[in-house]
Amino acid sequence: MNAGRNRLVRLVAVGVLPAMLAFVVVHALRAGDGEDHRGRSSGGGDVDATGPAEALDLTATLVGTRYQREPTFQVRQERAAVSPPPEVRDCRQFAAWAQREGGVPAGPDPVHILSLHARRSVDVQFIGVVAVPVAQPSLDTQGPWVELACRDAAPAATGPPAATSSPAATSSPADDGPAYVGAQRHVLTAGQAVELPVDLDPPSGPDRAFPPGIADYYLQVRMEVDGVEQTRELRNGTGYFRCCGRTTFMGFQAARYEWTLSPARVLRYCAELRYVDRPPPRTCAPREPA
Repeated sequence: MNAGRNRLVRLVAVGVLPAMLAFVVVHALRAGDGEDHRGRSSGGGDVDATGPAEALDLTATLVGTRYQREPTFQVRQERAAVSPPPEVRDCRQFAAWAQREGGVPAGPDPVHILSLHARRSVDVQFIGVVAVPVAQPSLDTQGPWVELACRDAAPAATGPPAATSSPAATSSPADDGPAYVGAQRHVLTAGQAVELPVDLDPPSGPDRAFPPGIADYYLQVRMEVDGVEQTRELRNGTGYFRCCGRTTFMGFQAARYEWTLSPARVLRYCAELRYVDRPPPRTCAPREPA
């Protein structure tokens, strides 16, 4: 019996224990690899494996149209006299609110701001920004339409706003490329942000950068991130951008509702104009909000 017991002990020692040991070692290696992989994916600790595609957050905002001194929108008349909510304190916030309310920026050539946020140190060079139309909606049956505008206490200069950046963001002129602020080299450190107003490039050849009339569209942005070229498609949140409305025609100017938000909220109303030759002087007066 002792001989049988000894043989059983030797069998366990020779056959079972090595197999169990191998299982424990493999399991430990797999667990360690999983933890290391999770650490690399999340960017935690000192491990940084983000490539060019993950190094930069990029969004776009439609802020108005070129040649408008103030943000101006084509809106339905019943919405124009509605006071903006209290959190809307300046014309940029007003522009975002007006679009949420169904307003369409009025005038030719939309102006966008690209917002960049670096997850790590990164070198960014823009190549071009193109509007890609997806639909041209008809608003003829949704009127009557009027003009809604926001005026700061000190009116902004004509044209798009200047670029703003964090102190550590640096830029240098590009050797070539389209003539807009985004066509510069931007070197950002981790956590740095920059906002860039950009002009649109024509899709190809001599075409216009934006189709006539109102269009729904997204932006196609070509750029180099750390020397690697990539293309991103930017939308207005979960939907599309919409531009560009029109409130002035031959012999007609739509009524205008003009808000000044600070230091006190004031609504001014300008009656519509109908004329044959030249438009007469416009008559405007304060009006109580709806």
